[in-house]
Amino acid sequence: MGLKVKRFKKKTEDWISSHVQKYITNQTGHDIPFAIDWESFGDIEDAELLLKRGLSYNILESNVKQLCSDELGKEAFHEQVSSILVRNIDQENAEEMSYALEDGKLVYLSNQKQRIYGASKPMYKKLEDLFE
Repeated sequence: MGLKVKRFKKKTEDWISSHVQKYITNQTGHDIPFAIDWESFGDIEDAELLLKRGLSYNILESNVKQLCSDELGKEAFHEQVSSILVRNIDQENAEEMSYALEDGKLVYLSNQKQRIYGASKPMYKKLEDLFE
């Protein structure tokens, strides 16, 4: 792994701990660990767009905020989610972006390399359906 990728990962992880983690904690009322599944990205040495623009969590943040907009949502989230993981997938159709619950881990599935995250409303429905 080259220096450029190491710096990118460090910058990303620093941003998560200083901003994203705090935002999620504020919305959910609980300190929820947040991580990136770097292995799902494969080789990113030549992924110039990704290395330049970084990862995006806007859809995830918006959907968590909407889900946890009241005490019932916060309670449901806290009961089922012990951590959050961002995993890259190679699909290029926005409708294929999704969420999954895997042993208490909320997994945000998006094509970060191609900047395909899914649309906010359909993604919220997918998130909400996990808590039904």
